Amino acid sequence: MSDDAKSISQTLRRQAPGTREATRLPLVQVVGSGASLESLRQPRAVTFGDTLQIGRRAAPDDPRGSLALSDATVSGAHALISRVPQGDAEFVIEDLGSTNGTFVAGRRIDGPTRLSSGVVVFLGSQVLLFRTITPMEMVALRDDEARPFAPVPTMSPALALTATKLRLLARSNAEILIVGETGVGKEVFATAIHTASGRTGKLVAVNCAAIPRELVESELFGYEKGAHSTAQARKTGLVETANGGTLFLDEIGDMPLELQSKLLRFLQDKRFSPLGSTRVIEADVRVVAATSRTALDKGGHVQEAMLGRLGAQPIVLPPLRDRVEDIGRLAAHFLEQAGDVRGFEPEAFHALLLHAWPLNVRELSKVIIEASLLSRGAAAIGLEHLPDAVTALLQVESEELDEPPDPVARPARLTLGILVRTGLVGRSTLDEETRQRRRLVADAQASGVEVRGLGHFVAVKRQPTVQREPQPSLVTERRRDLRTR
Repeated sequence: MSDDAKSISQTLRRQAPGTREATRLPLVQVVGSGASLESLRQPRAVTFGDTLQIGRRAAPDDPRGSLALSDATVSGAHALISRVPQGDAEFVIEDLGSTNGTFVAGRRIDGPTRLSSGVVVFLGSQVLLFRTITPMEMVALRDDEARPFAPVPTMSPALALTATKLRLLARSNAEILIVGETGVGKEVFATAIHTASGRTGKLVAVNCAAIPRELVESELFGYEKGAHSTAQARKTGLVETANGGTLFLDEIGDMPLELQSKLLRFLQDKRFSPLGSTRVIEADVRVVAATSRTALDKGGHVQEAMLGRLGAQPIVLPPLRDRVEDIGRLAAHFLEQAGDVRGFEPEAFHALLLHAWPLNVRELSKVIIEASLLSRGAAAIGLEHLPDAVTALLQVESEELDEPPDPVARPARLTLGILVRTGLVGRSTLDEETRQRRRLVADAQASGVEVRGLGHFVAVKRQPTVQREPQPSLVTERRRDLRTR
């Protein structure tokens, strides 16, 4: 009898999807305070075991692990992160009696508070972000830090894995479909794919939603003279223009289904005929398509055959609200593009991290550029230079002045940005900071609010005639002038 007949068959164990890397490591990312562009460009990431003590003074001999933050607004021993017993990947954070408190998701904590992956933590003026990540995600983060795929290296584990995948796919001729919400940067990544591909031709971008339905075919494939009543001469189509390069079809979900069929035929054999011609033209074109219709299985916006041709699986770009650790670097990038070398005041930077960014990176870019213009003459970008929608979630901590504890007559120490946000005064768009403050103060006085100064803070005394219901998003918790210890 042969040895094979005597041997025992080996059992093949199959793992369920998503369980191949069950081990997750706790990670704290130090985004910074936003005070300088240099600090925003160089965030830190620290992994630890069961506990991590965070403060201004490092404890190198502490077996629990420590993270030192060189910032006067951070106490010597500020906060402690620890693993929940029998909690595996569950962690809590507690304040260690710090001067400026610990804020989780924008709210001050009074005791041990559970940390969810991706939550933002404020320690003094410093912004931290907690995540649990896999070893594969950690490798992807290090790779993108060393060789950024996009113009700005990412600190997001999900986006880093996506960049790793795109870096491998870019060198091939395979078509790619990018899926993501409006403003996530689909064209930026299409450009990065073209750059990494090594193709010598152009990158030709076309917004399928912006071309009239009846002109899509002629724009893509061109036409011969006399093909229609306005065809006075031959026109080269976008496909032929992209020969040797990449054709980026943005919002392909808005392309008529019948034209998707013609495009599919071109993708299969790389041949096409211009309108009004019997000539068959070959084109060496790599197609990268994108759509903001994230639910591809609903509505039939992209043909099933087209989905199969554009890749085994769409490449999904996460929205900015799921990669808030990148906001610091992106803000520094946009400020540099605007020629601005200043940073942010702490509460302004905190507001950026708390905003949901429904329009994603595109919205962040517009906000940063506008804030740069509105803050001309100021030492840094402050809360008053940001839109109301961005500052709405920032908690405000009131500070009593030397007045009786009357809830109506009690003065509150408020910034001009808070006055604007609460509706007590109107927003001014003056570029010069001094004129802007004077205008806001005049508006406050006209509303029946007694203004007590024109400095960096404006103390106001609310009168009974101007009582307003507090906005749900405002909680008297957050203080602008962080005290040092």
